[in-house]
Amino acid sequence: MKNFSGHCACGEIKLEIETTKANVVNCHCNRCRKLNGSSFSTYIVVSGKRVMLTKGEEFITSYSPSEYAVKNFCKNCGTPIFNQNLKYPHLKMVHLGAVNTLEEIKPNMNIFCQSRLSWISLDETLANFDREIE
Repeated sequence: MKNFSGHCACGEIKLEIETTKANVVNCHCNRCRKLNGSSFSTYIVVSGKRVMLTKGEEFITSYSPSEYAVKNFCKNCGTPIFNQNLKYPHLKMVHLGAVNTLEEIKPNMNIFCQSRLSWISLDETLANFDREIE
C-alpha cells in the first residue's frame, strides 16, 4: 500500500490516508448491507491516526447503529467516509468509495461470510471468515 487521497461526492470533505500496511476488507454483515445500500461493503482498515481530514471536518456527521459502531459521512451529500468500531478504537474503516485510486486497492479478506447473499461468490484466494476477526 501507499498513501491515498479521497473525497466525498460533493467535494466538501477531503481526506488523506498515510499507510504502508492496511487490510482491505469486504464485510458481508447485514448491518453493512443495510447502512450502505449494497450487497457488501469494502473498507480500508488502518490506524486512525493515519487518516487525516484535510478539508471539511465540519461536514462530517455520524450515526451510531449499535453500541459499538459509528458511521461517519458527509452531511451535505451523504457519502460514507469512515466507520469506527468502539471495540477497536485505534482503527478506522475508510469506505472504498471515498478513495480516489480504486484500481490499486484489492481486498485481502471477507468477513461475516455466514451472512453473505447466496449469489455472491467468494474469492477463495482471500482469507474468508464466517464472523469478524478478533
